[in-house]
Amino acid sequence: MDTVDIGKEFGENLINRDKQQGDGKAGAIEFRTRYLFALDNKGVWENDDQYIILNFQNVKRLGPSFSNEAFAYFTKYAKPERIRRKIKFINLDIVQESILDLELKNGYSAYR
Repeated sequence: MDTVDIGKEFGENLINRDKQQGDGKAGAIEFRTRYLFALDNKGVWENDDQYIILNFQNVKRLGPSFSNEAFAYFTKYAKPERIRRKIKFINLDIVQESILDLELKNGYSAYR
C-alpha cells in the first residue's frame, strides 16, 4: 500500500477545486486523478480494503473545495465511514479533520 506525503509530493496548500480556482495550483481534480484514480469505480467500494495512506504532515491548509472534490467525490460510491477506511488520512490537524469530516458528511457537490 502506498503512502503519499501530500505536502512534499503534491502541494502544501490544498485549497483549489480545479485549475480555474484560486492560484490554479494543487487542484483537487488533478490530485484525485493522480493518486485516487483507481477508486473511481463502484466495484472497488464493495469492501473496506485499504487502498492508500495520505500523510498530511507537510500540508499547511486543507480547504473545503479541495476536500469536496478530492474526497467527498467518492460519496457517490460509499458512505463516509467506508471512505475513511479505504483512504487512511494521517497527521491531519484538528481544523483539517473537521473540514474533511464536514465535506464527507455533506457529500459531493461540484457547484460549491
